[in-house]
Amino acid sequence: MKPIKKLEGKTVAIVGMGKSWFDYNLAKSHGSHFDEVWVINAVASVIYHDRVFMMDPASRFLDTDDAGSQTGIMKSILLGEHEVPIYTSELDERCKGLVEYPLEEVVNSIKSSYLNNTAAYAVAFAYAANVSELYL
Repeated sequence: MKPIKKLEGKTVAIVGMGKSWFDYNLAKSHGSHFDEVWVINAVASVIYHDRVFMMDPASRFLDTDDAGSQTGIMKSILLGEHEVPIYTSELDERCKGLVEYPLEEVVNSIKSSYLNNTAAYAVAFAYAANVSELYL
């Protein structure tokens, strides 16, 4: 992947629903600054963010209840007017704003294909984009 110039040398926080959620909020309340905030799945409904990483296909949320309590909020995000890119494994014509994750470019850039969850895809994207500081 060609590095995204606006991300080179920047500080990025990746926030999911686990410990990173608490750490991010604590860091922000103590004055930490991040050039961009990237969120995993349904965290997109809660905090300001610049990018979403959702490696599940949109159909998981739109066509099934497999995501449990996250299903409804993810439907709202996917079918609404979301302003930032949502990186995902496959595009779905029902959803605006989806961006196919640049898998081949990232794997070639980082020289590894061990990506086993959405957070790993976000970290790999940051590495391929030459982000200088990453907070999880």
